[in-house]
Amino acid sequence: AKHKRLIMDGESSSSEKNRKRWLHIFVYSFLVLSCQATATILGRLYYDNGGKSKWMGSLVQLIGFPVLVLFRFSSTVRQEPQTTTTTTTKTKASFRQMSSFTTIGPVYMGVGLVVAAICYLSSFGLLYLPVSTYSLIWASQLVFTAFFSYFLNSQNFTPFIVNSLFLLTISSVLLVFNNESQTTTKVSKSKYAIGFLCTLASSAGSGLLLSLVQLILRKVLKKNTFSVVTDMVFYQSLVATCVLLVGLF
Repeated sequence: AKHKRLIMDGESSSSEKNRKRWLHIFVYSFLVLSCQATATILGRLYYDNGGKSKWMGSLVQLIGFPVLVLFRFSSTVRQEPQTTTTTTTKTKASFRQMSSFTTIGPVYMGVGLVVAAICYLSSFGLLYLPVSTYSLIWASQLVFTAFFSYFLNSQNFTPFIVNSLFLLTISSVLLVFNNESQTTTKVSKSKYAIGFLCTLASSAGSGLLLSLVQLILRKVLKKNTFSVVTDMVFYQSLVATCVLLVGLF
């Protein structure tokens, strides 16, 4: 009876963890989708109300990254009571962190440059395209993410992925031949083509970025914890923000 009760307790705790996991996934997915949609609308609103600086439109996509310090600090505070280390151990750990930072520093800089290029290209596309067209083209990021993940991370193509890729590809291609509704936006065909290509390039860059981040976490950092991911996003955003600030001024 005791053994049976232990099994039942283990199953209940496992199901509770599973429910919490899916709840977190739902909340995070909702935040990502809603914030991306809001950011796109605000970016278009900036241009509609007389904004002309593509550098400014790029910079506002990243400049809020210092808020990550709060999340990083909270995760450090939660982990601190769980570890009791001596002074020697702390010194060795700090030395390892310094040497590892000199190793992954160039990685952060390279990824940051890619992020800056993605933001600038997406700002270019949003300037010349309506929000609906821009969003549909940007959705092709799934295609590029699957493509780059196949070569960089050995991602397998499931029927669901293939179906999604096919639908997104068809919808993006149809936009090229059905631009009658875009003629009312007072944008020439050449600028519309530039916006389309820039948005497509930024979507491809974003797909490459996600695959590279996964590869770096697996091969270079060899960790996939909250603090490691937060540090990576922070430093790459810092590099990208500095690059865009130089372009702005």
